[in-house]
Amino acid sequence: MRGYIDTLTTISLKYAEPVEGPAYLRSDVELLPLEIKTVTAEHYLFTAASPIALNRTWWLEFLDVRLPVVSGQVVRTAEFDQLYARPDDYGALYTSQHTTFKVWSPVASKMTLFVNQEPYAMNYEGGIWSLTLTGDYLGAVYFYGVEVNHEYHEVVDPYAKGLTVNSTAGVVVDPNAAPSGFSLHARPILPPADSIIYEVHVRDFSMHPNSGIPDELKGKFEAMTLSGATTKHGYTTGFDYVKSLGITHIELLPINDFAKVDDVHFTTSYNWGYDPMYFQTPDGSFSVDPADPVRRIVELKSLVQHYHAAQMGVILDVVFNHVFHQPSSSFERLVPGYYFRYYPDLTLSNGTGVGNDFASERQMARQFILDTLVYYAENFQVDGFRFDLMGVIDVKTMQQVEDQLTAINPNMLILGEGWHLNTALPDDQKTTHDQAYLVPRIHFFNDYFRDTLKGNNFDIADTGYINGGGRFRERVFKLFQGDYGLPVGQTINYTEVHDNHTLFDRLSYPSRQHTDNVLKLHQMTTIFTILSQGIPFIHAGQEFYRTKYGHGNTYNLSDFINRIDWNRRMKYNEDIDIIRKAIQLKKTYEVFHLQDALSIQTRIIEVKAPDPVLGILLFDKDDEFILFFNPTVLNHTIELPRPGVFNIELSNAHSTGEVAGSIALKPFECLVLRKTLD
Repeated sequence: MRGYIDTLTTISLKYAEPVEGPAYLRSDVELLPLEIKTVTAEHYLFTAASPIALNRTWWLEFLDVRLPVVSGQVVRTAEFDQLYARPDDYGALYTSQHTTFKVWSPVASKMTLFVNQEPYAMNYEGGIWSLTLTGDYLGAVYFYGVEVNHEYHEVVDPYAKGLTVNSTAGVVVDPNAAPSGFSLHARPILPPADSIIYEVHVRDFSMHPNSGIPDELKGKFEAMTLSGATTKHGYTTGFDYVKSLGITHIELLPINDFAKVDDVHFTTSYNWGYDPMYFQTPDGSFSVDPADPVRRIVELKSLVQHYHAAQMGVILDVVFNHVFHQPSSSFERLVPGYYFRYYPDLTLSNGTGVGNDFASERQMARQFILDTLVYYAENFQVDGFRFDLMGVIDVKTMQQVEDQLTAINPNMLILGEGWHLNTALPDDQKTTHDQAYLVPRIHFFNDYFRDTLKGNNFDIADTGYINGGGRFRERVFKLFQGDYGLPVGQTINYTEVHDNHTLFDRLSYPSRQHTDNVLKLHQMTTIFTILSQGIPFIHAGQEFYRTKYGHGNTYNLSDFINRIDWNRRMKYNEDIDIIRKAIQLKKTYEVFHLQDALSIQTRIIEVKAPDPVLGILLFDKDDEFILFFNPTVLNHTIELPRPGVFNIELSNAHSTGEVAGSIALKPFECLVLRKTLD
C-alpha cells in the first residue's frame, strides 16, 4: 500500500480503515504537516501547504501508520512540465579531456553514475542529474543507478550513442567518428516532389545465397555499400543493382537498437526492428563487429556516404510510437508514469497494439524525439525519416519535427502512417490524414490509393481496379491525378510495403488468371503507382514480383521468407527493365510530378476508352503522352485522341514500335505512348 503524489501539493491514498490526523509527510531532511480530506470511504486526499520536493524519498505518517509515497499523476500535469522540462545536451558528452554525463529525472531521490563499474554520485539541479569526469573516457562502459519511488534500478542511458553487445550498458563514444571524407562529402539535392522511394530491410538485402555478398558481410550495413556484387550468372545485385533502378531514396526499416535479435548470433532469430529499445544507437546485429560500438556509427555513415555519392538519399524508418517493454524501459525507470500515455482510469493507452503508446505530447518525450531526429540528420546526414504509426504522435510534435528538420535540410523528406488509432489522445491532436493541412511538409501513406488498385488491404480476397476487372473505375482517373483526399504534394502512393502480403502474393491469391497474366497485372499496378501524381513508394523486390510465399505478416519469420530473392532478379530481368523505364519517365518529364492543381487539371486529361479501360492524355513541355490501362482479359482497338505518330515508350505486354490513328490494346496491357511536338 502506498500514497501517490498527484499534484505538487496533494497525495492520494486508498485505505480501507478510517484515517485521522495528525498526518505528516516525512523525508530524511524535512517534515511537512498535511491536511486530510475524505474523498470516499476508502479514498483520502492529503494536502501540503507548500510544494512537495519530488527528488526525495517520502513517507506518509498518520496514527501509527507509515506508508511509502511515490510519484503519481503529478508527472503528467502541466505544472510538472512547466517546472522541470528543459532542453539540454543529455547523454555522455565526450571530449578527450573530460566527459559530462546528464540524465533527466526530477523524481529520483538519488542517481549514481557507474563508469567501468566505479560508482560516482551525481549532482541534482532542476530535474537534471549531471557529473563531469576529467580524463579521456573514450570506450568506457557506463550506466545509471537510480533510486526512485522507494526502488532501485540500474538503467541504460536513453541518450546513449554507444552500447555494449546486446545493450546491457552504454558506452562512451565520439559520435563524430566517421569514415574518411564523410564530413566533407556532398549531400545530393533531392527535392521531395521528385522523390522515388525504395524500401528495404538491411538484413533482407544480402542474406540470399545468390546475393553475391561475402558471407561475413551478409545482413550487415557494409553489404549495402559493396560494389561489384553479382549473382553466379553475372547479374548485378546489391548496391549496383539499386543504383541502376534510378530511384532517388532508399528507405531502411528500423536500424536503431531493437530487442528481438541477438547482436552476435543474429541468424538465430529474425525481426524487422519495430521493437525499439535504444533509439540513438545503430543495432549491433547490422555491424560486422557488434562488440565495437564505434564501428556501428562508422558503418552507418559509410552507407549514407556511398548512397550520396550515387545521388541517392537515405531515409530512416523511426518508431517513436512505443517501446518494446514499457515496465523495464529506461524511460519508465527514470521517470515512472511520465513518458507513456494513460487513460483517466490510469490504464495504459495501447493504440499501437503492442502494450504502450509513447506520450509525444509531453515536453521531454517530445524533446527526446526531436533530439534523436536532429542527431541523425546532423551527425549521419540522413535525408529523411519515415514515422511508424504517425497517427498516434501528436501534431504539435510533428510540426516541430517539420521546422527543425527542414531547417537542417530544406529537402528533408518526412513521411509517415497517418492512421487513426485508438490512443488516449484527442482526435484533433493526432497526426492523421484529415489533419495533413497542419503539417504541409509531411507526406502520408495513401491507403485509398492502395485499396482502390488492389482491394481492401485487410481482406486478401477483396479486389480493386487492377485485379477486379476494372472495379472502382470511377475512381482511377482522379487517383492518377492525385485527387483523392490528400493534397498531391503530401501523398505517398504505394501498393506494396513490408507489412501485409506482397503485391504478387495478393494478386495471386484470388486470381484465376494464368501466371503470365498475374505478372502483367502486377506490372500495371506498379507502373500506375510510379506514374501517378505524388511520390511513388516501391518495396524492394516489387519490381521482380517479390513473394513471401503467401505469408502476410513476416516481421519475425525466417530469412528464407523475408530475404530478397536475387534469383527472381535474374528470372525477370526484362520485366525489371520496364520498371526502370517507368522510373525514368517519372524523373525525366515534368508532367509526371506536377504540384499544383491547375497544372494537373489542364495538362492531364481523361480520354475516351472502352469501359473499364482507363485512357489519359498528358501534355509535357515538348511531348505528348497517351496512357492506357486495360484490367480486362479482352483485346481493345482504341482510336487515339491526338493526330500524329506516337512511339511506344513502355508496355508490360512488350509491344514495340510506332502507332498512329488507333492502337490495338492487349489483355492486361499497360501502354505508354509518346510524341515529340514539332
